[in-house]
Amino acid sequence: MLSFLKNLMGKTPTPEEIKQQLREESVLAAEDPGVAANRPSEAGVMTKLSLHESWERQLNTTEKYALSFTAQELPPMQPGNLSLAGLSLLPHEQGIEVTAFLRNGTDRPVRLEEMTLVILFGEEKLFTRQKFDLSEVGEIPPYSARPWSFVFLSEHFLQVDVLLKNWKIAFELAQKKMVLPQQLELEESWIRALTDEQKESLIELAKGLPALKEGEVNVQSVQVRRSEDGAFHAMLLIRNGSTQSISFQSLPLALYDASGQKVAIGQFELGGLTVNTNTSKPWMFIFPKESILIEEPDLSRWKVSIPEEAQA
Repeated sequence: MLSFLKNLMGKTPTPEEIKQQLREESVLAAEDPGVAANRPSEAGVMTKLSLHESWERQLNTTEKYALSFTAQELPPMQPGNLSLAGLSLLPHEQGIEVTAFLRNGTDRPVRLEEMTLVILFGEEKLFTRQKFDLSEVGEIPPYSARPWSFVFLSEHFLQVDVLLKNWKIAFELAQKKMVLPQQLELEESWIRALTDEQKESLIELAKGLPALKEGEVNVQSVQVRRSEDGAFHAMLLIRNGSTQSISFQSLPLALYDASGQKVAIGQFELGGLTVNTNTSKPWMFIFPKESILIEEPDLSRWKVSIPEEAQA
């Protein structure tokens, strides 16, 4: 749990040495799911060290001083927010151990619940994601920074043979963008809207897809369901293998069933949806009831593609 203090420099590090290890913070509004706290106040806030009783027992005076100094040197927080600032990432017999400050920028104690944390590297690429029961951290006092260690199990690693020199620990819900394996890019709205099971399905799908040919742009069918109002909701992956980002203002699409019959057709206004070069982006396309041509299609196999008449 406290190995980073011993291993950082082969001895108990100085405050300055710990400070040098600090990583960019991940910031989450206190009103978000998994956080119970008050609404924000007006002025910026600083945070002081708060130790869980288990850390209080194990740290010596020098180690407490080093952590206290580092907590005080953290940048001011936007009031009303919670943040996660990485301190160290070390090998662990079960995977990797990441130590970070959990910071409370509200004027009331905060008790966290189960949340998904991620390790990112490079340009926001996802290395691993894992759920943690953050209630174990205990109640974090107002305007306080509490250090905690997280063991990310190797069975959840999504990348191999990568250099984790430029890394960041983050609340998954706080991400504005996240690049998954095989260059699958999720926007903030999708990070928040998808369930863990849906994210895992997308990751597995992206890992298994064949590489795009140079210049190729295609649409990969992912999931389809029928809503209570009779509409078909089709999740697709728009894949861009070209050397330039592509923006879509409008896209004609048709839904086909197992026999190849056209089930529904629609013209979708996308308002400049951008898919970056060599990335894939999921998007939900809704075929309303009035666009449906077959009421009882066989969707044991299905696809969505640009209809032939639109291609012509």
